Amino acid sequence: MKRLIMNLGIVKSFRTLKGNARVAVLFEPMWGIPFNLYNFYLSLYMKSMGVTDRQIGYLISIGFIASSVLSLFAGVITDRLGRKKTTLIFDFIAWPVAIFIYMISNNFWMFALASVANSFVRIVSISWNLLNIEDSDSEQRVNTFNLMNIINLSSGILVPLAGPVVQAFGLVTAERIFMAFAIISMSTMIFLRNRKYTETATGQRILEEYRKRDKTRKSYINIFGGAINVIKQRPEVILVMGIVILYNLYIPIGSYSSLYFAPYMTEAVGLGKSTVSLLGGIYSTATLLVFVFVNPIINRYNRRKNMLVGLILQSVAILSFVILPRGILTTAVASIIMLAVGFSIYRPLIDSLLADSTEGDERANLYALMNTVTFVLTSVMGALSGYLYDMNPKLIYVLSLVILALCTVLLLTYLRINRAGKTRLAEIQAS
Repeated sequence: MKRLIMNLGIVKSFRTLKGNARVAVLFEPMWGIPFNLYNFYLSLYMKSMGVTDRQIGYLISIGFIASSVLSLFAGVITDRLGRKKTTLIFDFIAWPVAIFIYMISNNFWMFALASVANSFVRIVSISWNLLNIEDSDSEQRVNTFNLMNIINLSSGILVPLAGPVVQAFGLVTAERIFMAFAIISMSTMIFLRNRKYTETATGQRILEEYRKRDKTRKSYINIFGGAINVIKQRPEVILVMGIVILYNLYIPIGSYSSLYFAPYMTEAVGLGKSTVSLLGGIYSTATLLVFVFVNPIINRYNRRKNMLVGLILQSVAILSFVILPRGILTTAVASIIMLAVGFSIYRPLIDSLLADSTEGDERANLYALMNTVTFVLTSVMGALSGYLYDMNPKLIYVLSLVILALCTVLLLTYLRINRAGKTRLAEIQAS
């Protein structure tokens, strides 16, 4: 068995990790397990507390409006406080504090407050990512993202256990049990992990520069100046950022983690609430199998083309959602497996490509600029999605299909430019 695991590359991948990346992977189960348990039933919990389909769209919109504002300052906050301190402070607000508010919410406005608190994750998403990637090379980054996904998807296999708890205690009580567990586990993780983290070399250098520099308003006004200069000098960066922005628009609307997924499967497809949790387990199992058995093999070859395959598989799965027959579990299972395979091939590669493309001291501001654009667009998309779902639930997945098609077009453009650049470089070296 040990030899089999070694051949799969899991142990080898972990052994490549050093410092913060290794720490993050070790502590990730304390976040992944409780998140998967409470998040799966969150939208149904909201609806049980009187939130309407249209209001779910408003909540998505409110969350991304808050995220847009916070993203404006995320790069500056991360650089001024340091990656480590920023992660500690805003991780606690975004998860334990936000989940506690969800747990005591009984109306739309309380859920809106919880959504705003959770939006602080847009600050920590930058600082946490930088902690994990800045002292790592490209191979370590791919391995980190792959292992993170393996852990979280392994945690997702526990989702079917939520079904019996819901049946035994009812949806509302069961969801509050999951949330209480999440608060305890995530709080413990945040403080223990912080003791093991160290500030990155880039972060230390930037902190030292801020200590020497006068803190004037100019640094706030010119918040994205350095990032924009990088884009002007390296136009391929805007293509990668565009792909990530579009994909992040799709995630809260059409992906498995969308707030619309469980309601769609129960209301439009006609599956039972406890039955839907089986899809969560199947999705997590399928993605885990791909991360463990498939990704270590295919990532040895053309990673960019693998990304294209992942996008196409997700597009086909979303199209199948639109035409799923009502009340038939087997067809829903086939669709969710295809979605899982496409996602698990694509996601770690696009995350690694973004990290590689944004190399340098302006990475925090590049991430902040990208997140700001994402959340401005998604705040509009969130409100629109609520109206679309209210009109016809299938329109959610039609919109998702359009977004994935745009991602594919940008990726093909990037691949063409990247291939042309390599050809020119080879010609220059040959001459």
